[in-house]
Amino acid sequence: MSGRGVPAADPAKVELHQLLFTQNWEDPALDRAAFELRPGARIATVCSGACNTFAFLLDDPSYVLSFDYNPTQVWVLELKGACFKRLGHGEMLELLGVRPSARRARLLETVLPALSPGAREYWMRQPWLVRRGLLNAGRYERFVGVFGRLLRAMQGRRRTDGLFRERDRDGRERFYEDEWDNWRWRLLFRLFFNKTVMSRRGLSPDYFRFDDGTSSFAESFARRTRQVIVELPVHDNYFLAQYVLGRYLGDESVPEYLRPEAFEPIRRRIDRVEMRVADVRDAFDGVARASFDAICLTNVFELMSEAEMAAVLPKIACALRPGGRMTLRNLMIPRSVPRELSHLLALDAERSRALHRVDRSFVYRSFQVYSRVP
Repeated sequence: MSGRGVPAADPAKVELHQLLFTQNWEDPALDRAAFELRPGARIATVCSGACNTFAFLLDDPSYVLSFDYNPTQVWVLELKGACFKRLGHGEMLELLGVRPSARRARLLETVLPALSPGAREYWMRQPWLVRRGLLNAGRYERFVGVFGRLLRAMQGRRRTDGLFRERDRDGRERFYEDEWDNWRWRLLFRLFFNKTVMSRRGLSPDYFRFDDGTSSFAESFARRTRQVIVELPVHDNYFLAQYVLGRYLGDESVPEYLRPEAFEPIRRRIDRVEMRVADVRDAFDGVARASFDAICLTNVFELMSEAEMAAVLPKIACALRPGGRMTLRNLMIPRSVPRELSHLLALDAERSRALHRVDRSFVYRSFQVYSRVP
């Protein structure tokens, strides 16, 4: 994994709370289906928890640019990449927290030499983040952990285990209506997903404007949760398992990049990833025209005004080859390519809706697929 573009940041200046995510909460299956990548493609993606960066390596690209304005997120990418380089598959699952382990400190010592100086210093100063299992160590993951513990206590083991029993669509709806959707479930959403709590978790006040027919984040999030429980299979949904159980259901029900068959292909391709500490506003500075076949931007534009978004999009569009694709998500604030830029990026509305219907990660209210206009 290349270290090009990573500044020698001083970890002493990076407060611990800035480690926001140690997992991606976007379903990579949607982006991979949208992109339809051929071997040798070139991809750019927001880093965040780095899971999706590695998932893209399964499509055999020649180059992946993974960028994030937060250096600690790039250091998560470095640490996970070093696991592929220095550990076996089982050891990696131990260090990341998929499997129980009493030797994570020793495994961390094994991977530290593969890190850049800034990343190595950061993880040496915060070893407890790895000792607890890295995948549960981010600020958002700890919030999800508290939610899950309370949920399991209030719903009881029979219900929480029963949620993941294999059923057909009608069976899932009956279970949800008759057993799951009780006053405890609705109370939890009001307690955890309200303006005060979510603001403390780092969401901008702008996130509390709604255009999906709901009046609150709790109502909106509950509606999306019902959709994924009823309409999609739940027995192997690793996003749902993390929220409800605080763990994956098993070694086979994990993100694509952690599956046994993915380990060797990713290990061989790990040096095709370039890490860059950069905001979306400048991540494509100096990039040649038509450099990328695909660009995954998740919901970065929700933290920007519509005017700022419109100013950045032409630069991003120029970095896409003709016919190349770009994906966007919305958590709460509606953001899409404005009409005046449709001559650069064309929305594939049918593909967007079809993929969003099978989104295993229920937190995003929309998924959009755009193509670069020739």
